[in-house]
Amino acid sequence: MIDQIKHVNVVDYCVIAGYLLMLTGTGLYVTKFNKNADDYFKGGGKIPWWISGLSTFVAGFSAFMFVGAAGYTYRKGIGSAVLFTSAFWGYGMGYFLYAVRWKRARLSSPMEFLTRRFSQGTTYYYTLLSIVPAVMGLGLGIYILCIFVATAMGIMDLSVTIGFLTLSGLELSMVVTGIVLLIYTSAGGLWAVMITDVMQFFIILIVTLLISPLAFFALGGSGGFFHAFARIAHETPPGYLSFADVLRNPLFYLAYLFSTFIGYNAAWHIGQRYYSVPTERDARKISVLCALLMLTVPLFWLAPTMAARVLFPDMARLWPQLSEPSEASFVTLALSLLPNGLIGLTISAILAATMTHTDTALNYLASILVRDVYMKLRKTFSHSVPGERRQLFVARVTTFTLGFLAIATAIIVQRTKGVFDFALLYYSWFGPSMMTPVMLGFLYTKTPSWSASAAATVSLAVVLACNTVIDVRPYQYEVNIFGGILVSAAVFFLSAFWPEKNPASRARIEAFAADLRTPVTGTSSVWDRNALHSYLVVGVLTVIIGCALLALTIVPAGIEVRTLTLVMGIATMALGGGMLLYFRSQLAKGTENG
Repeated sequence: MIDQIKHVNVVDYCVIAGYLLMLTGTGLYVTKFNKNADDYFKGGGKIPWWISGLSTFVAGFSAFMFVGAAGYTYRKGIGSAVLFTSAFWGYGMGYFLYAVRWKRARLSSPMEFLTRRFSQGTTYYYTLLSIVPAVMGLGLGIYILCIFVATAMGIMDLSVTIGFLTLSGLELSMVVTGIVLLIYTSAGGLWAVMITDVMQFFIILIVTLLISPLAFFALGGSGGFFHAFARIAHETPPGYLSFADVLRNPLFYLAYLFSTFIGYNAAWHIGQRYYSVPTERDARKISVLCALLMLTVPLFWLAPTMAARVLFPDMARLWPQLSEPSEASFVTLALSLLPNGLIGLTISAILAATMTHTDTALNYLASILVRDVYMKLRKTFSHSVPGERRQLFVARVTTFTLGFLAIATAIIVQRTKGVFDFALLYYSWFGPSMMTPVMLGFLYTKTPSWSASAAATVSLAVVLACNTVIDVRPYQYEVNIFGGILVSAAVFFLSAFWPEKNPASRARIEAFAADLRTPVTGTSSVWDRNALHSYLVVGVLTVIIGCALLALTIVPAGIEVRTLTLVMGIATMALGGGMLLYFRSQLAKGTENG
């Protein structure tokens, strides 16, 4: 199999370039969907539930699933499925508890929740703690992504001088990726993020559905598809097909499960998706769709990496330049099993996985800075509220600035090294401590306005002490997760013994609690201009992807590859055609009615 690993050629470059142009063009086209800041940050509350659901699903992971998750599966075996499908339970909690509450909170930005439930000072405090690590996360995501993209494209050793700045091939890939991301996110807002996320979901799904059966066909050889399972059973280490690792490390797996409860219910981008759809029922539909996808789709990119354990037993020989060669297992499968053109599609899928994570973060971070900081400060100091056009302009400038900082962070990380490990530790300190009061604040409204800040501060201090004063290195992740949750929750509930005394704060919290008890009235009628035209945009993009797949069937390849590509191309075109027919029928119906 080693001799069959291919290199990227001109066909792949054309596919990748076409994909980036589609993203850019979509973002520029969708600018007309935004008439005000409400459209830019929450789609006017009219985004169809299935678009928001698919966007939520793909925003929940990045290139990590093709890289880190693949490497973990390659090393640990089937136990990894417990980790990487655990979001099913997180979204299940969302269905029963949080989807409706996010919608009833009646927000225009995610952190507005903190202002309504706690105080404006809490919002400022959380913003101060959130923005820097979030921008670092964006930059690190771009950095991790481009390591593999640049390696697969063979441009790691390239050197390009632009003015006074000399960039390596890796850095150039980060700049190009970041610029495309900036254009479509800053131009199109949440509509562009969600519509491009749907397109990227289809690309990710196509690639995973291609590689998964091909990996088992290759492993089975003349013995057939099912012979591959016998080879995995006999040629992998003892316990590889059991849940022995789960039993050896139960605290780690339990901590990971608790982190998914937090990440898939309290994360700002999750809340943004729930309140951007028309009705409470639509919000719950998002939870159901994401839960089902998280239970099934990850298996299609985890299973082939188990086959890679047998096909490529010595990954270090293939990727000596990587600190953890097993993380290249999925990319190695693509380079060995797919023809050129489909390799470019795979690289596009890995780009898509990180871009969906990054564009989501850019949009909600910008909404926090504009709605929760800029607007409040402007009103406080100038006693005026900027107009809608001014808000929209500031929103786009803010998004562009954050994206630029993310690109700069990616380049700094690449040149200084060592920041990645620190950032991971930094996030494990902050996430559980800060987000536990958010989850509890929806469920219990009897604590005072300062309870979230107090809970986060005490919990952060305890977690930091455990990481510096006490030696917890073997269980650092578990200590950070459980310690952050338990201490934060304890302080939050203890604060209820000191009821809110400020009349204005008490009235605000009571009004918020009343909203949580009051259903949101709305309809899911598709006859909203932007909602209806989203079917047109997604339909056209899907047809284009299907045409590209059919065109790639002319590239020389094995019969299995060409057959699968042909079937998926036809299916993708049919799906896109169905959306276009639906758009036309609804447009005609709307014209007749009005």
